[in-house]
Amino acid sequence: MTFDNLVHRINELAETQRDRGTYFEYLARAYFQNEPTYQNEFKNVWMLADVPEEFGVPKVDLGVDLVAEKFTGELVAIQAKFYKHTIQKSNIDSFLGELGKDYYESGIIVASTDRWGKNAEKALADRSDVIRIGLSDLRNSQIDWTKFSFESPEVVTVKAKKGLRYYQKNAIDSALKHFRKNDRGQLIMAPGTGKTFTSLKIAEAMAREASKEQYTILYLVPSIQLLTQTLRGWNNDTEMTMSSMAVTSDRNASRGSVKQDESNITIKASDIGYPATTSSKKVIENYLELMTRPKKELLVVFGTYQSIDVLGEAQKDGFPEFDLIIADEAHRTTGAKALGDEASAFTKVHSDLNVKGTKRLYQTATPKLYGTDAKKKAEENSIIISSMDDESLYGSVFYRLGFGDAISHDILTDYKLMVLAVDETVVQKDMQKSLADSENGLNIDDVGRIIGVWNGMIKRESFSDKVSGEPMKRAIAFSRTIEDSKRLSQQFENVVNDYLNSDEGYSVNVRHVDGSMNALEKNEALDWLASDDIPEDSARILSNVRFLTEGIDVPNLDAIIFLSPRKSQVDIVQAVGRIIRKFEGKDYGYIILPIVVPEGATPESILDNNKTYDVIWQVLNALRSVDERFEATINKLELNKQKPKNIQVIGVGAAPDDPNFNDGYVKEPTVAYQTELELDWEAVEGAIYGKIVQKVGDRRYLEDWSKDVADIARRHIQGIEFTLEQNPDSKYAFEKFLQSLQHNINESIDQSQAIEMLAQHLITLPIFDALFGEYSFVKNNPVSSAMEQIVEELSQFGFEKEQKELQPFYDSVRLRAEGIDNAQAKQKIIITLYDKFFSTGFKSTTERLGIVFTPVEVVDFIVKSVDVVLRKHFSKTLASENVHILDPFTGTGTFITRTLHYLKSLMDSGEITFDDILISWSPSCFLNNSIPVFLVLRQPIWKHTTIWESIFERNSILRPVFM
Repeated sequence: MTFDNLVHRINELAETQRDRGTYFEYLARAYFQNEPTYQNEFKNVWMLADVPEEFGVPKVDLGVDLVAEKFTGELVAIQAKFYKHTIQKSNIDSFLGELGKDYYESGIIVASTDRWGKNAEKALADRSDVIRIGLSDLRNSQIDWTKFSFESPEVVTVKAKKGLRYYQKNAIDSALKHFRKNDRGQLIMAPGTGKTFTSLKIAEAMAREASKEQYTILYLVPSIQLLTQTLRGWNNDTEMTMSSMAVTSDRNASRGSVKQDESNITIKASDIGYPATTSSKKVIENYLELMTRPKKELLVVFGTYQSIDVLGEAQKDGFPEFDLIIADEAHRTTGAKALGDEASAFTKVHSDLNVKGTKRLYQTATPKLYGTDAKKKAEENSIIISSMDDESLYGSVFYRLGFGDAISHDILTDYKLMVLAVDETVVQKDMQKSLADSENGLNIDDVGRIIGVWNGMIKRESFSDKVSGEPMKRAIAFSRTIEDSKRLSQQFENVVNDYLNSDEGYSVNVRHVDGSMNALEKNEALDWLASDDIPEDSARILSNVRFLTEGIDVPNLDAIIFLSPRKSQVDIVQAVGRIIRKFEGKDYGYIILPIVVPEGATPESILDNNKTYDVIWQVLNALRSVDERFEATINKLELNKQKPKNIQVIGVGAAPDDPNFNDGYVKEPTVAYQTELELDWEAVEGAIYGKIVQKVGDRRYLEDWSKDVADIARRHIQGIEFTLEQNPDSKYAFEKFLQSLQHNINESIDQSQAIEMLAQHLITLPIFDALFGEYSFVKNNPVSSAMEQIVEELSQFGFEKEQKELQPFYDSVRLRAEGIDNAQAKQKIIITLYDKFFSTGFKSTTERLGIVFTPVEVVDFIVKSVDVVLRKHFSKTLASENVHILDPFTGTGTFITRTLHYLKSLMDSGEITFDDILISWSPSCFLNNSIPVFLVLRQPIWKHTTIWESIFERNSILRPVFM
C-alpha cells in the first residue's frame, strides 16, 4: 500500500473528523520516530496523552497533538492537521499560543494540505520557532509505507541506506590521497551521479582518518531548498553518529522578491522541516548545549552561503574551526569584485577571515572558469576574480566524472536533442481559432511552439503519422517569464485541441510553478509530475522559468523543454541533468527545442539572424562544454553522410488525420495540401544540420586534436628513452629491434628515428582502431606487428605505467575518430591529423623529409583532370587497358583511394563497366613498398589501411576486385 493509499484509507476507516485526525497522528508519530533526520534529533516522540507527568505538559487539546523530546532535553510541540481545505490563521492560533508556554522550545505543524491562507502564512513568517511539513515530506521519507498499517502503527520499516558505487569509491580514495597533502580540492561530478552522497562518504572517511572525538563539518549550499535536501540526505545515509544544525541568513537564501524574469523559490526557514537559526548567539547556545551531552562522531552545520557572516560571528564567540568545509554548487562561488570592495556572500567561503576551516572541498557538475581575456581585463581594472582554475582558491581537481564518461559507463541515461521545426504556413492556415482569440495572449510563435512540443512528446516523425516509440509521460518546460509560463499552462490544451480539431487522443496537462509558491506546494507539484498514476494516453508538464534547474530529483522525467533562449550555460547543463538520471525502462532523456520556420524560408536562409533561434545554439554550446561525446558528434556532422542519432531535426506540419494515430495502427494520411517546407524538407533538414556545424562546430577541431596527439607522442619518446636508460635488459631488446629495422629497411636508421617510429605507432594505433577497426589488416600488418612486439617487451621494464596514465587520452582519441561512416571523411581526418601531427610534433623530421600532404579536393581535381586529358588527347580513360597508375611515393594513399572513388562514380554513371576496372587494376599497379625513406615513418600502415578501406567500403561494388 502506497503512502497515498494510506491517506485514502484514513477516510475509509474513520467516520468522524476526530477519528481521521487520530489516524493521521499515527502516521506523524511513525514519521518522527523513524525518519533518520528526526531520529537523530528526537530522543522520544509521544502522543499528547502519553507525555510523562514530569514535564508538566497539560493534556488538554489546545492544538498540540504530539510532543517530541530532543536529545538536549527540550520539548517540541507537534500539531497534525488532516484537512482538505485551505489552512487559515484561526486553525493554528491556539497551537501558536501554546508555543509561548515555558515547556515548549519550538513547534512543528504537519498538514495533509499544502494550501495556506495569506494570514496563516504571515503568522508563520513572523515566527522563527515553527516549521511545517507537508504530505510530500512524508511520502518521500525513508519509511517504507508499503509495510505500514493502522492496525499495528508501532511496526515501522525503514528503507535500506544507499550503497557506494564503484566510481564513488574511486572518488573517496582520490579525496583521501589528495587531502593528506592539500587543504583544498575540487570534486567534479555530473548531475545525477550522487555528489551529495559521495561528499558524505568522503567526509566520513576523512573523519575516521583524523581520529578525532568529534569531526566538525560545514556544508554550504546556495538555497534553503538544497539545504533541506542535503540535511535529509546526509541524515538518511550516514553510517556514523551525527548531530545536525541548520543555519540561514535573516534574508531569503535565493533572492528577495520574485520578478517576472526570475524563478528562485523564496523558501522560508519554516519550510526547511528542521529547526534553523539565523542568530550567531543561538548557534553558540546550541553548540554549548550539545557539548553537555555525549559527543557524536560528526557535528555538521548545514548553512546557506548567505549565512557565512552568522557563522563567522559564532566562531569569534567560541564556535570551533571547521575540520572540513564543503562548498556545494561551487560554480556559484566564482565571481568578480573591485579591489577594496566587500566580497559577495558566495565568494566569502574562500577565506579564513570570513569562516575558518582546515580543509575545503568544492563540488559541482559545472565548473566555471574565466577566460584569459577576462582575467587580463580584470587585472588592468583592479578587479579580483574567483575562477575555478585558480588552485590557490579552489585547489586542484582530485576527481572528475563528466557527462560523457558517466553516460558511457552506464551511470547516467543518454540523451537526445530534438529540434522541432514547425511550419509557419500550417499554423497560419490551420490555427485560426487560436490566433484569433484575443483573450489568450498567444502570437503565432507561441502557438507554433505548443504544436512543436506536442509533436515532440508523442515522438511523431517528420511530416507523417508515424511515431518512433512510446510517447513521453513527464517533462519540465522552461519559459522566458512567469507570465509566459502561466499562459502556456492555461492555453496548451486549447491549442492542441484546435490543432487536432478534437479533444481526443494524446493529451498533455500543464501546470505552472514559480517562486511565489511555498515549498509544500512546490513539492506537491513535483510529486504530481513524478506520479505513477498518469493515465495511459496522457502526459504532464511542469512549466517554470528557472527554479526547477537545481536540486530537482525526478528520475522518471522524460524531457526538458526550452521555449526561449537561456542566459546561462550552467542553467542549461543543470536542467539537462534532470533528464539523465537512471530509471527502469528509460532509454533516453530528451531535450525538446520547438522553433517556428517562417513562411517562404529557403534552405539557404534557414535559421539566419533570428534571435528566437538562439536557444538552439545556446543549448548545443552548453552540451559541448560538458560532454566530449557531443562535441565530437557536432564536429563529425559535416564529415558523415548519415545523420546523428542523438541530434534529431523533425519537421512539423499539419495535424494527423486521426487524433488516436499513435495507437499502433497507421492509416495512409489524407494529404489535403503540401507546403513548401514539406516539399523541400530534405534540403531544409540538411541546411539545419549545416547551420549547426557553422554556428557551433569548431573549425580548428582536427588541428587542435593534432596538437594533443603531438604532445602525447613527445611524452612517449621521453618515456621510451627513460626506460632504455634505466634498464639494461630493455636496452638489449631495443637494440635487436633496431638491428632488424636496419637490416630489413635501411642501414641509416638510428636509435632516435626508431624511437620516433615507436612513439608514432603508439599514438596512432588507437586512431587506426577507431577508423578501421573492422579490418584485421592493421593488426596483421608486419611493420605494426613488429612494433607491437617491442612495446610489449618494453612494458616489462616499467613503460606500461606510462601507457596506463595516457588511457584517458586514448579514450578521447577513439571518441573523436570512431563513427566516421565514409572513406572520404576518414581520408580527410588522416591528412589533417598527419599534416599537423608531423609539423607540430616532429618538426625536424618534416623538414628533413619534406613531408607535405595534398588536400583531398586538390587530389580530386588532379585525378579528374588526368582523365579529361586522356579522353581529349588519347581517346582513353583511367580505366582503359594499358593505362597504368603508379604511386611510388605513397604517403597516406590519398591519390589511390580518390582514384578508386572517381572510377566508381564513372561506373555508376554508366561511362565504364566493372569489367573495365577488373582488366586495368591489380594491387601491383599502384602499391610500391620499396621506398625506404617513408618506411622510417608510420606511413606504410596509413597507406595500406586507407586504400584497403576504399576497396572494402560498405556497399562498394569494387569489393570483389581484390578478394
